[in-house]
Amino acid sequence: MIIRPPVFMTFSTGLFDLMTHVCNRAIVMKDKDTVLGLNLDQIQLLPNKKIRSNAVKFQVVGHAVLRGRDDYLDNTDASQIEEAINTHLQTKLSFLNQKITPLNNSVYSPIKVIEYRELAKGVCQHYGGKITSIRGNITLAGYPASLQFLYDYGLGVRTGQGFGLLEVVKQL
Repeated sequence: MIIRPPVFMTFSTGLFDLMTHVCNRAIVMKDKDTVLGLNLDQIQLLPNKKIRSNAVKFQVVGHAVLRGRDDYLDNTDASQIEEAINTHLQTKLSFLNQKITPLNNSVYSPIKVIEYRELAKGVCQHYGGKITSIRGNITLAGYPASLQFLYDYGLGVRTGQGFGLLEVVKQL
């Protein structure tokens, strides 16, 4: 593999203590040689976005991976997409409550898929295989705290591997 500068890296997490630690370490490394002889010359923090609406149009940045009952999902069935989003949301909440940091369970409310026709099926190379994903825009409804959780922690599975990053297009 050949890597040539510039190299861009996006780091996202809902764990603000972790994000603070990563940013502080990056600031210390600024203008110093790092791995592969690369030099960190810019750190750009996005503003903390607060979701206040019960419905949000999100853009999936890159790919999101949704796991259905039998396989990964594409963009064709709203009810399966909705079930997968809610299952993943509950699983992440449970994991964070048990292993990382206690969160208020009132964060969770069922998420409803309002609009999904702007989604497209994606296929990613991943660890030597291919994985089905979704790309594009999706409009979701739920309590603002649940939508904020999706925005902060990512949509779907494999979010720790770079999938599921969301941008807020519009709060409705």
